[in-house]
Amino acid sequence: MADLAPESSLRPCASTRSPFRVWDPAFLPQWEAAGPDLEVDLRPGQSLLLPRGWVHNPHALGTQVRSIHLTFAIRERTPVRVAEKLVGRVIEKDAFRRVILPGDITGERLSAQVRDVRQALVEHLAGLDVDDFARSLLRAAVSEKGFTT
Repeated sequence: MADLAPESSLRPCASTRSPFRVWDPAFLPQWEAAGPDLEVDLRPGQSLLLPRGWVHNPHALGTQVRSIHLTFAIRERTPVRVAEKLVGRVIEKDAFRRVILPGDITGERLSAQVRDVRQALVEHLAGLDVDDFARSLLRAAVSEKGFTT
């Protein structure tokens, strides 16, 4: 199996998981003109794992060679997922459910709103029982049928 650059382990952004929403027919000519970033030749019995969202074009060299290309969707977990779950718990607190008035989303008032929410979030996170949260994160990881990031 080929060695990929360390940054290749970074997952593409969430929008790449929904090709029908981000597909642009102009992609193909651009990719063809640029050529591949990486070419990997696998021998019989080898496999290559590509993170979700990585564009690839598998093919067998020669007409007498048999090849199988299988795609498996593996549920990756990322720090963004943990952060979303951490922030998601704030809905339980009244301070995060209050309405921000239209007049408070401009200029200095908006900056003040951001500071207030940031402070409330810091306080929320500081009071979090990390072990309890980790257990709930594990339960979610094994029981959720899907997730957005």
